[in-house]
Amino acid sequence: MRVFIAIPLPVDLKAKLVALQQEFRPLPLEAAWVREAGFHLTLKFLGDVDSTQIGSIFSCLTATAQRYHPFSLSLAGVGVFPHESSPRVLWVGVQDVTGDLKHIQQTLDARLIQVGFPSENRSFAPHLTLARLKRVLRRGDFLATLKVHRETVLGQVDVDHIELVESQLHPSGARYSIVNAAHFPRATATSESG
Repeated sequence: MRVFIAIPLPVDLKAKLVALQQEFRPLPLEAAWVREAGFHLTLKFLGDVDSTQIGSIFSCLTATAQRYHPFSLSLAGVGVFPHESSPRVLWVGVQDVTGDLKHIQQTLDARLIQVGFPSENRSFAPHLTLARLKRVLRRGDFLATLKVHRETVLGQVDVDHIELVESQLHPSGARYSIVNAAHFPRATATSESG
């Protein structure tokens, strides 16, 4: 099974991301555009795992989720990796005002190390990929469009659970299915719950 751990996005925000892609699509560039079904906030990509490992992975998710309460993230700002002179990834920023997202990712990473998954070798930079850019012709036009959307605010994501997602690769693109979900306890719940 090819799996990853992610926070899902509401349908209305996915639609806004698709609309934002439409602002860039007419530009002269070669790109692999993320399909609407592919929009989710990845916390950790695990890759190909044996089905016998799913139980221990989900235990890590559950133990992590129990430590947090529902919180909100904002999707705002458009940028590129690695830099504007050589754009390779077009992304939308994720604003984590509470710091909960970063803490959840670190907690999850630490727990998964204990069950045999290597630690992330890059620092966590939360974002949503709109496209992987192969070639940008007339970079000036591209950068002008980027500048227009640099401060664009798409909306808020209310986070109350994390998901273990399977990605099945097909010629028409990846298909995603939720293997399991670990919900955060409500703020009114006691620490003994669950």
